[in-house]
Amino acid sequence: MNHIGSNRIGKWVLVLLLLAMFTAPQLFAASNDSDPTAPQPQNSPSGFDIGKTRMFIGAHAGMNFPNASSDLFASATNNLTLQKKDFQSPLFSFDFGISFQSHFAAVFAVEYSQASPVSEFRHFVDENGNSIVQTTHFSQMPITGTFRYYPLKTGESVGSYVWMPARLSPYLAAGGGVMRYDFRQEGSFVDNKTLNIFEHIFESDGFAPAAHLAGGFDINISKRIFANFEARYVLSHKRLSTDFINFKPIDLWGLRTTGGFGIRF
Repeated sequence: MNHIGSNRIGKWVLVLLLLAMFTAPQLFAASNDSDPTAPQPQNSPSGFDIGKTRMFIGAHAGMNFPNASSDLFASATNNLTLQKKDFQSPLFSFDFGISFQSHFAAVFAVEYSQASPVSEFRHFVDENGNSIVQTTHFSQMPITGTFRYYPLKTGESVGSYVWMPARLSPYLAAGGGVMRYDFRQEGSFVDNKTLNIFEHIFESDGFAPAAHLAGGFDINISKRIFANFEARYVLSHKRLSTDFINFKPIDLWGLRTTGGFGIRF
């Protein structure tokens, strides 16, 4: 993707976030409006909850599988004892969601992952025959808003007082936001021209626009507690800092899979 593509992604991300900010509260309010002339519901019997829960929070863990396809990663894997799979890492995320209009939800999430593989130069050693060692840190922190669509009923009312969630609720989702990234290499390196060995830290970090598509499902354990599983593909890239001036924008695309638990309230 070129910078025109990046600008387009940024525009779509802003549109999605604005829709999330302005339409979700209105739809949520509309779904709770009632006719003032209609009979008021009776107080619920002790031990029963009235109506569907509207908000939820969740915590998740999983794996990040970055594409690692730009020339920066190619340089690292060609010159150092690294492979693309070395940039895979565990991830952790937290989210907050609002359900509305029976089949929809808006979810806001923060996620973090970091890989720190240690490597050596493939074709060089120092004057004593020792390996030339460095560490590469690659972290990603997406901050996103997502619209979920549940094609099936998420639950139904039982009698006059109780709403029971469906046992399984699959969904499709799309959204966007920003990606905070940090790519840092520190340790010993070889000068390409003089072949001298030197100590240095090369780093590029910042925020990049991001968009994503996802699919997943909730398994409802009770009315308030559920398990969630999701696969999400993220699209993002960013121009590197002057430490990597001769490289193309860093590839921040990749697949993320997560599982966790949530609580409705």
